[in-house]
Amino acid sequence: MSNDFIQPYEGQTDEAFRAALYAGTVFLLPSSETTLRMRDHCWDRVCQVFGDDPRNASKRLSGDQLFQKAGLLRREFYESDVCRQGIADLLRQTGCDANQHLCDPVRLRVITEGGHHNPAAAPVYYAHRDTWYSNPQCQITWWMPLHPVSKYETFSFLPFYFDRAVDNDSGGFDYRQWTSKGTDLKIGWQDAEAGRRELYPRLQESLPQAQRVAFEAQAGEVIVFSGQHLHQTVPIESGETRLSIDFRTVCLPDHDKGLGPKNVDNRSTGDALAGHIPVSPADRGP
Repeated sequence: MSNDFIQPYEGQTDEAFRAALYAGTVFLLPSSETTLRMRDHCWDRVCQVFGDDPRNASKRLSGDQLFQKAGLLRREFYESDVCRQGIADLLRQTGCDANQHLCDPVRLRVITEGGHHNPAAAPVYYAHRDTWYSNPQCQITWWMPLHPVSKYETFSFLPFYFDRAVDNDSGGFDYRQWTSKGTDLKIGWQDAEAGRRELYPRLQESLPQAQRVAFEAQAGEVIVFSGQHLHQTVPIESGETRLSIDFRTVCLPDHDKGLGPKNVDNRSTGDALAGHIPVSPADRGP
């Protein structure tokens, strides 16, 4: 599979931008004033909490210390008005009306060297579609590294399966049950034992390694793709911790019209759109 699978963003806007994503295109958005403002805000806080060398924090901190500090930042970024404003600005940058969108807010991801050997972290490395978590078919994922990353420390796509069904256990995931246990699961990785106890939907068959496409990116660049894409975190066998943020958006008019990729294998139940919030911080309820 050629590495030209991920396309440089060339100014597509609004409906054309989303239609390309719904058809399976993955865009690489260049860094901009908007993305660098969001990146710098998050990176500064990571450095304050993890120390001046956050990429090597796992070598200085115990597993419990790292988890607690990451959890503090996850909640902070998830609730951050700065991050919410960044989402709105990115939507406007791509010609979209932020007022017509809901978002699943910013989430911090911390992937440590050798983290795949920890049974409690196993779900981080499952191949999955974001739609398997009861998300709308028209949901779009935006992923940004907080530092330069190589293809050995990002994640890989399996684009051949964008419109082809794969064996999976998404039928066991129910959004209502998931959120009935509080916000820790919703925000992500606030519960150290959740990976052992909860069902995180995953691929249930082996697929050819050659069909996987990993990528590299610079701090502040953004990878944008449909929640339909099958993808999987790359285990870091040796090197430094990878820190990134991501968020998800749903265009409500597109959702109302039933737009988005065809559902080929998602059997999860419930509706995660109920947990999405207005993009603009000014729209936050009391």
